[in-house]
Amino acid sequence: MKLIEQIKKTINANKFRIFLSIIYLLSFYGIYRLFVSENFWWFVAALVWSKLIQLIGHSIGMHRYFSHKAFDTTPFGEKLMAWTSFLLGVGSPIQYARNHRQHHRVTDQEMDWHSPNVDGKLYTALGVWEFNSLSWFMKRGGTSPRDLIAHPTYRYIHDHYYKIWYSLLAITALIDWRIPVYLLALPSLIYHIELNVFVNCIGHSWGYRNFDNPDKSKNNQWVQTWTLGEGLHNNHHAHPRLYDFAVKKGESDISAWIIDKFLAVDGPHTRLGRMRIDDKCN
Repeated sequence: MKLIEQIKKTINANKFRIFLSIIYLLSFYGIYRLFVSENFWWFVAALVWSKLIQLIGHSIGMHRYFSHKAFDTTPFGEKLMAWTSFLLGVGSPIQYARNHRQHHRVTDQEMDWHSPNVDGKLYTALGVWEFNSLSWFMKRGGTSPRDLIAHPTYRYIHDHYYKIWYSLLAITALIDWRIPVYLLALPSLIYHIELNVFVNCIGHSWGYRNFDNPDKSKNNQWVQTWTLGEGLHNNHHAHPRLYDFAVKKGESDISAWIIDKFLAVDGPHTRLGRMRIDDKCN
């Protein structure tokens, strides 16, 4: 019995590690199959689907809404963003917000989860930090996002995250093995790669700065375009409550455009979610 309990304890402490490893293995298998069978259009579908869930689930949902409450939306909008973010394979909105808010408190300092200036660019770009144990994350700090825990949808996703994911992988595999590989696992892998390479690494390494923050955040319009809104990182770290990261002439933010057109409703957060600065401001 002690052995069984120890095994359960070990699995529980490493469940995200295990989950992410499965996602990576399935994705690598899908990439391998591209070279030995005709699955090209499934790969294209994975790329397009990944971009869509990154836009709604991460840039708009996880980042701007759940982590920073940068705009107001409807109950339907909340559920849409929550369930789309689920497909990213990065944890529940509660888990993500906890980690991301801590990142803002200690940006580019020793306790930051993913700083290329502290841990090294290769370590950050490869996403090695994501494979650390639960105890590693807990030791680095962070507080539970009480504003999200009280929400029934977010709480349900948080409490049943792995059960839903594994059930979805199993059920879709019974229909066609390519569905879990190319429409679930690979879009998640693409997201993790882009998040770590473009946002966590490049976003804190190369580009220009509009604001003299104490961190090393940078703006990069190319990254902003490719990631559909996550490249104006210096602007975001200076003003994390903005849902529109573009603050100067020449900067653009497609995520903010989507928010304006389809998700935002009038409210205190939405009204404070935009700003513009003179080109001479620093």
